[in-house]
Amino acid sequence: MMERILFVGAHHDDLELAMGGTVKRWSMEGKKVFAAMLTNSQWSTPDGQLMRDPAGVIANCDRSAALLGFEPIHLNLADAMNISFADAHVARVLGVIAATHIDTLITIWGHDAHPAHRVAHAVAMAASRKVPNVLTVQLSWNSVPQAWNPNLFVDVTATIKYRIAALQCYEDEWQRTGTLWERYVHSSAALYGLRSGCEAAEGFEVVKLRL
Repeated sequence: MMERILFVGAHHDDLELAMGGTVKRWSMEGKKVFAAMLTNSQWSTPDGQLMRDPAGVIANCDRSAALLGFEPIHLNLADAMNISFADAHVARVLGVIAATHIDTLITIWGHDAHPAHRVAHAVAMAASRKVPNVLTVQLSWNSVPQAWNPNLFVDVTATIKYRIAALQCYEDEWQRTGTLWERYVHSSAALYGLRSGCEAAEGFEVVKLRL
């Protein structure tokens, strides 16, 4: 049903933060997982300091990919904070879908608090018309008026440790915000595990699912 999966995110580390345990489980089960990152992940502080060297980010992503078992696709369409919806971006994702022959597309929830994450959702959804299975994941823990409603859960009791280890591959971001990442990973996994009857789970909201 879900054997060839494409995740579309805005930044390197989006996949790991959202569903790293699921990716590890699926790769161990023989499923093929691809991850397309729309931006180069570089951003600047208000005083103009550049954060996250794009070459270093790709090297970090390659280490994470080797750990979790996914194939990264670096689209490099914009800097981290400067991505906007464009038909050309949709066309690039459509090209990835055609090349990878996926049956499942996963992207970030459309009401995420981060503007670039919402753009990734819009681009992915515009490209998803012919994909039979489409799911979304929650990424930001910041409050928004809309309610996140996960209705599909993956047991990651045996693989959640790999989600943390994959995030640690992004050394600069882990040093800056790793404590929050770790709290979010463990607390959300415990909640979704409680909802679905296991120790730890990752949640998804189904847009469409073909049985």
